[in-house]
Amino acid sequence: MAGTSPELQLKSMDIGIIIPELGKYGGAERFLIECLGRWQHQHQITVYAAVFNEALFRESGLTRLKTKLLSPRFEGENATLLNATLLPKMWQAEIGRHDIYHAHLWPTHLIDLHPMVWYPHEPLRQLYDQRYSQISDEILDDAQRKLHFYPKQTYDTVDGRHHEAILRVIETFDATGRPDRVVANSRYSAGYLEQVYGHPVSDVVYPGVTVSDMPELPSERDVVLTIGQLWPHKRMRLIIESIAQVEGVQLHIVGSGPEQQRLENLAENMGVADRVFFLHDLENYEVQILLARCLCVVFAPVREPFGIVALEALAAGKPLIAVNEGGFAEVVDDRCALLVQPRPAALASEIRKLFNDPQLAGKMGRHGREIAKKYSWDRTADELIAIVEDTHKKWRARHRTPKHISGPLFAIHYFNWYREGFGNAHWCDDRATGWVTDMPELGYYSSMSGDTISLHIDQMESMGIDVVVFNLHVSDDGLDIYQLTAAQRMLSIAKERNSTLRFAVNLCLYTRDSDIIEQAGSLLRDSMITDENYLLLDGKPVFMIFWSGAFDSDADVVEQLKHLTTGFFRMGVYTRPTGTAGVEKRKTHELFDAISQFSPLELSAPENWHAVWQKEYQGSSQASGHHCVTVSPGYDASHLTDPARTKASRPIPHNDGQTYRQTMKFALEQEAPSFVFISTFNEFHENSHIEPSQDHGTRYMEMTRDFVAKARKTWKPASARTGDPEKKMRSAAGKTGQGHAK
Repeated sequence: MAGTSPELQLKSMDIGIIIPELGKYGGAERFLIECLGRWQHQHQITVYAAVFNEALFRESGLTRLKTKLLSPRFEGENATLLNATLLPKMWQAEIGRHDIYHAHLWPTHLIDLHPMVWYPHEPLRQLYDQRYSQISDEILDDAQRKLHFYPKQTYDTVDGRHHEAILRVIETFDATGRPDRVVANSRYSAGYLEQVYGHPVSDVVYPGVTVSDMPELPSERDVVLTIGQLWPHKRMRLIIESIAQVEGVQLHIVGSGPEQQRLENLAENMGVADRVFFLHDLENYEVQILLARCLCVVFAPVREPFGIVALEALAAGKPLIAVNEGGFAEVVDDRCALLVQPRPAALASEIRKLFNDPQLAGKMGRHGREIAKKYSWDRTADELIAIVEDTHKKWRARHRTPKHISGPLFAIHYFNWYREGFGNAHWCDDRATGWVTDMPELGYYSSMSGDTISLHIDQMESMGIDVVVFNLHVSDDGLDIYQLTAAQRMLSIAKERNSTLRFAVNLCLYTRDSDIIEQAGSLLRDSMITDENYLLLDGKPVFMIFWSGAFDSDADVVEQLKHLTTGFFRMGVYTRPTGTAGVEKRKTHELFDAISQFSPLELSAPENWHAVWQKEYQGSSQASGHHCVTVSPGYDASHLTDPARTKASRPIPHNDGQTYRQTMKFALEQEAPSFVFISTFNEFHENSHIEPSQDHGTRYMEMTRDFVAKARKTWKPASARTGDPEKKMRSAAGKTGQGHAK
């Protein structure tokens, strides 16, 4: 790709492109489509929008992209306020995880996903320079006001009494956007954005044009062309009034919008309706033909941030008559453009000049075409993707580069399925699976409680835990929404507290329904795995799957899980022993990159633990280089009456902490695994919890803290180890395959 350094081309990025709508061929949409056509072969791209026009994709050859619909705009009462505040946050929850996000137009900067490069094209001008000027006579009614929010092609109507208050709320909210980099479409626009948002905007990428796409046809001396949406700020009124002052000239207006009837009435009243023609819904090539056949292009918008129409006129070899304001003035000169004050007489004078001197028009057109060649879409796409790539590179250096730690990651299984009070969900609500014999120190709490979540975060941080693993259950009824919501709440609280914890999902699957599995996977990807505190391993999000053996050799389920987790580091959380390498591959079809045991105490009789655990440890990496070991204080589900559960349970008493110490001793004998799992923080039904409780107090939490501290001293980075060459090689491999937190 021209303009991009070889270093940045080495690895393609997964880019999420966000634009409110991609349903028409306006300047902003044209800009993005041209760039996408040039980027789609270098990067993985998913485009998010609330409206798509598939015809635009087909016409532009966009065949290597993914698309995803976002929630539509609100309509009706309060729609203006909801679209400016709530809608971007709804979109945020619907957008998947990507290496970087590139957003276009307002209000996509309010989507709090990072790193983000925002190309606004313009601020919400209704709030700023058009706040008091974009008002026509019928809008001055006490009962209502009309507002225009691009890319809508109709007005929003608001209560006139609340008009200013609504604008002030939107303006306040508008200032909360925090894109990592803002790119302007002109120096004029950059200054405008700096004034509005109070931050420097140093990157400018001009739109482009493809000169070779423009046909060269004989000009029609009496045809003047203008292109633009029919809104007051496009000032089509001035152009119609100017045409009325030039005899023998037709005006072709290409565009649509709510002002069309008013403009048609104006042309009728001024006696030029037979010389003013409104054209809309044209294909791109039809617009190009109109450009090729006209005498000149007239362009008169109010302080246009750039104005791609100006470049298109130059590329078509046509002189430009335009108002002397806006970003396009930076790319034209007086040999191709006649820039005047926004006055009908001034526009009319320049139209008359070219009408009377076709040779001058031709000379200006030829010079304009040479200028247009400097502003190709190739140049635009290369300059912008270089900024996106540079932003991604710098972000990873500051935030996303995995953080090396001395030894493994310490992860703990966490259950957020409890509802407040004895007898409610999972607090002794049924004898089969929900009975508990040891009350938590907090009492029978709710997993939704912010105070409980905050305390649990404190406790896990105090123990030195790195990763919290949410065990989320999926049954024939779908993903448990209560558990998901509680997990999302912990993510939010951890972020607000600037917690060092990272998070991962363990999908506990109890259904074979492919639609339910698909929905659950999609929901998790979109609602949790996008979080910036989600765990990455080898640059990939970690996706864990609870594996009891129920799906062994089930090719349909395994293949679906593979598809759902493409691009993830897949880890099996086992409750059965792993077989030999060949047998395991046949059972799981090589689904997992690594394997961890959920409860090693159940794998065999105590006298065989060490040998069995060693075998499991050796096979845990599944050739990925990431070994896993699990420690547990005990296991006893003998009080439950569920046959499936009791049959599998092997009551393992805590033995006054000796059971926990035995698993810890085994773990410390291994050479720096990638993961140490603690099972569990709060699975009270099986008495594997370490959360402070009535029976055990804080004992197991304190033991965990001491174990983590000792392990960090024992397992040093590979670079600090010495010894024989074979050991050095193993150590180096361990460092390369080491677990990393974001």
